[in-house]
Formats: sequence, structure tokens, C-alpha cells
Amino acid sequence: MPEPVAPDPRSGASAAPTTIAIPGKYTWIFTAGGAVVGLIAAFIVGPVVAWLLGLIGDAPGPLRLAAELPFVWAVPVLTIIGAVAGFLIAASWAEDAGTIDVTDDGITVHTKSTDRFIAAGGIATVAQAGKKEMVILDSDGRELFRGGLEEEMVAGLRSALAEHGYPALEASDPFDAAFITWVDGDGRLDPDIENLLRARRRALTDEKPGAAEDALDSLRTAGVMVRDRDGRQQYRVVGTSASPSHEADHPGH
Repeated sequence: MPEPVAPDPRSGASAAPTTIAIPGKYTWIFTAGGAVVGLIAAFIVGPVVAWLLGLIGDAPGPLRLAAELPFVWAVPVLTIIGAVAGFLIAASWAEDAGTIDVTDDGITVHTKSTDRFIAAGGIATVAQAGKKEMVILDSDGRELFRGGLEEEMVAGLRSALAEHGYPALEASDPFDAAFITWVDGDGRLDPDIENLLRARRRALTDEKPGAAEDALDSLRTAGVMVRDRDGRQQYRVVGTSASPSHEADHPGH
């Protein structure tokens, strides 16, 4: 009789997925804050409209309509409008931030336009990478993923990584110092790589995210990792045995 096979501890069946998103408390904070703003507006909209009329002889239509409401109606109406506006702002923020599902099998990043799965077996490093950004690296320093990460999601991601047995979330990209700003035609890179960087730049300028992603995939396949900083592309070249110390000593080579 064959021996029973022990379950793989990273098979994804040993623990339920952990989803990281903008915490729900912020919806209440934005909704309550919007209600307070609406309540305050009910008290000041009349004097503000009167001041604008005296100053420039006109006022925006919505302000004039609000000022014409009887005060007994202005208070609840503007409070409700403020609360709804706050709720919608919070919902839009949460949608833009997306969600991250962490399981024993891997990490899945969901955004408004894409869903990306990174298998657990290839993940060596998960790090914050500048303001509102994270990067996932393999053991050779190649980027498996680079994308947005709101500060409000960091604590949840750190906890989820620990829960599912991943390396601890690092506070910064271990290869940060290895990136250099690409200068078109400076001769540091092969012509084919230069053409891919030009294609990606054009795609970003023309707001063609699909073409930009295709160019980025080709660059990564060629061993060139790319990030965007202050409207410029920065890159580092990964060798066959890349390490943070090696690339920091020899950036771009």
C-alpha cells in the first residue's frame, strides 16, 4: 500500500487567501468628514455668496442654489451631499488602489485594468520601493512585479506575508542605488534595448498602457529592469548572478 503523501505547506490549501485593501475605516472617516464639511457649508454658504456678488457681481450656480435654500433645509441637504461626496471619494480611492490577494501559492495583484499573479516559488523579496510603490524580486534580482502600494495597505501586506510564510516586507528596494536615469543615445545600452526604451516612452506619452507593458516585458526578458521617476525612465541591468552589492558597485553594467 503506498505511503500517504504529505501536503505541500505552500499548496494554497493550508490557509485561506488574505486580501489587502484600503481599510474600511477610511470610508467612514471620509463620509463623516464630508458630512461635517456639508454642515459647515450650510452656515457659511449665504455669506460667501453675498461676498462674491458684492465683489465680482456673480457666484457659481451651485452656490447660489444652496444659498437660496431655507436654513432649515440647507443643514440636512448639504450635510447629506457632503457625506455622499466623502463616500464617493473614498470609494474611488479604494478602486484606484486595487487589492492584493496573498495565498500560499502566490501573490495576486488586482487593479482596475489588470490582474497579475506571481507564483510563490519565484518570490525572494517583497519591498516597498519609493512613495506608494512595491516591487517583487526573484533570487537573481529580476523584477517579477512593480506597481502601486498605498501606505494604508502596508501593515496588512506585512501581516499577510508573515502569515503565508513569505520573506518579511522590506522597507526599500535593495537595488535602489543601482538604477540610473536613461539618456537616449548615450551609448550605454545595446541598440535593441534603446529601441525598447523609446517604444515604452512613446507608449506612456500616448497613454497606451498595453504597448508600454509589452515593451517592459521585453526589457525584463533582456535583463533590464525599469522604473519611472520624475517623468524619466531609470534602469538597471541584471547579470546572471545579480546581487544588490554587485549592481550598486557597477550600475547599469
